[in-house]
Amino acid sequence: MIKAAGQAALALSGEKEGSTMAQKRRRKRRKRRGCGLLLGLMVMAGVAFGAWRLLKAPTEGLYPEDVLGVPVYTQLAPEGAQNRPGTKREIRYIVIHETGNTAAGADAAAHGQLEAKGGEGTTGWHYTVDDTEVWHSIPDDEVAYHAGDGAEGDGNLHGIGVELCVNAGGDFEKTFDNAARLTGWLMNSYDLSADQVKEHYDFSGKNCPQTIRENGRMEEFVALAEQYAQQAKAQED
Repeated sequence: MIKAAGQAALALSGEKEGSTMAQKRRRKRRKRRGCGLLLGLMVMAGVAFGAWRLLKAPTEGLYPEDVLGVPVYTQLAPEGAQNRPGTKREIRYIVIHETGNTAAGADAAAHGQLEAKGGEGTTGWHYTVDDTEVWHSIPDDEVAYHAGDGAEGDGNLHGIGVELCVNAGGDFEKTFDNAARLTGWLMNSYDLSADQVKEHYDFSGKNCPQTIRENGRMEEFVALAEQYAQQAKAQED
């Protein structure tokens, strides 16, 4: 009887141990399934977010007639001109410049008309801003060589070039504000953050935009552009 009872106890113990091991295996399988489900949900969320960004940000360049109260005149450089290579690209940055041209009359129209004729050499940019208006010279979704970082540089390949006029007789404070309006509108239109607003200096080391840099006003400019980006978004809602 004692021997039989011992054997029964061992059998029961074995059954319990087997049952415990089976439960552990089931828990591991459930845990693996849970991890797999979580990973799947994370992947799906990432895909959905990427799709949302693609839907929100236009894949082609825009041609505004007005940006937050500032008129925009579009007169594109000819296709195939030296200053318009025509290469399509992804927009990642807005690159802020100053023309460096202090001559009287060197306003947005003067620079825009020069660009529309093919410019002077391979240098080109997308927008020129003065104290009254904006001129649009190259489609936003096309490469332009303005950042000084070469044919494969991020600034040239992925940046929208914005030139601020510094002409004699112009109101630079108004130009500064108009450029911030344009930049904010572009930020909202292409889903760009403040960190993606750059100076020409960031890509080539050139002291440009000179007036803004030498007066320590780039942070002020970006903060103002952020305010205008929010205003542009509010106008859409």
